[in-house]
Amino acid sequence: MNVAVLSLGSNSPDKEQQMRNAVKQMKHLFNSVAISDFYEVPAFNGKDAPYLNAVMVVSTAMSINDVNLLLKRWEVKCGRTPESKQKGIVPIDLDIVMWNSEIIRPVDYSRSYVSIGIAQLLAELVK
Repeated sequence: MNVAVLSLGSNSPDKEQQMRNAVKQMKHLFNSVAISDFYEVPAFNGKDAPYLNAVMVVSTAMSINDVNLLLKRWEVKCGRTPESKQKGIVPIDLDIVMWNSEIIRPVDYSRSYVSIGIAQLLAELVK
């Protein structure tokens, strides 16, 4: 079984609904181990709308490529297009940050939109 840490984010006007739908879909596709609370973080570029973010830990028998393909398909299904990204609107952003303890996206891992959720999940483990 593989374990993945996923980052979830949305800055669209309906971002809370987008996040709830994404979590529901991820729980349907994977064995959910844990999910952080939702939290708002300013856009990294300093100009787009703030993002609602969360971090989710999942387990799956799928390969990393298959998981990534599912995530990107869900983004498209939710309305993510190159044009929406250029306009600064991201209906949903789903990324694999860690795969089986390997940091896949080190820049994302170090940024607040991921580190806040990871810190929360770690704090829950030590309670």
